[in-house]
Amino acid sequence: MTLLVDTAPGADGLVVQRCGLWGYNSIGVVSGDEACAVDPGITPEEVLAFRSALESGGRRVTKVVLTHSHHDHIRGWQAFEGAEVIAPSAVANKEAGPRERILAGKAKVDERLGVEDAGFRYPAVDRAFDDHLTVRVGALDLELEFLPGHSNCTSVVHVPALKALLTADYLVSPGLPYCRWEAASFEAAHRRLRELVRSAGIERVVPAHNDLIDGPAAALAAIEEELEYFTALRADLARRLASGDSHEHAMRGAAKFMGERRGVDLGARARQDRDNARRVLAELDEDQSK
Repeated sequence: MTLLVDTAPGADGLVVQRCGLWGYNSIGVVSGDEACAVDPGITPEEVLAFRSALESGGRRVTKVVLTHSHHDHIRGWQAFEGAEVIAPSAVANKEAGPRERILAGKAKVDERLGVEDAGFRYPAVDRAFDDHLTVRVGALDLELEFLPGHSNCTSVVHVPALKALLTADYLVSPGLPYCRWEAASFEAAHRRLRELVRSAGIERVVPAHNDLIDGPAAALAAIEEELEYFTALRADLARRLASGDSHEHAMRGAAKFMGERRGVDLGARARQDRDNARRVLAELDEDQSK
């Protein structure tokens, strides 16, 4: 694990720890003697190291924000005793079936990693929000915004004073969108991110995986890359369907096209192109049925 960003004790700023799996970033917002942990993960040892970094200089973690309920994002919620757990209502109100699938996915990864975490349970949310919520950490306001698209329960965190935007699983790999719910909602989320970058003077984007994005120009370019991806994918699928391709052939052909368009061999990660194509196909079918 590596600290990518580490704010000095007593100063306002961010703490970002890169974990050993999936390029995962645990994110902290610190101000004065307080800290907020955002999606802490992944292994118990990494969460403990992250807590130590947040508590440096006598700070105390008063809040834990969970941007959504995918298991990599909720793994560390129990490690901050006494902290208020905050999440979208869609996380807090997740039904039993989805909760079981999330916990089963975590257990499967734990087995692969050799992690013993028998006491883990689905998060108990102390404060839930529907659309927006402002929370205070030291002298900093955190603006939480429900922004579904990656999943049906995703949110993002804007820290105005730091000109920082914590984007959860948006912009984790520009040019390979990780849409796990609805393509149209995913695109709408990115249009909202574009609006935030422009209107709020965002200087740093911190996604939950991979590289941080510095500067508004780089952030806007990443957003446009994601939007252009879906424009190209939707057009290619529509063309294939109009030429008489079956849904299966159209999906496979469009996924291959998106890989060729990217010009980089991503190996197994390119399976996401097929998943994205499947989600766009579902929307095209729905449009045709209206």
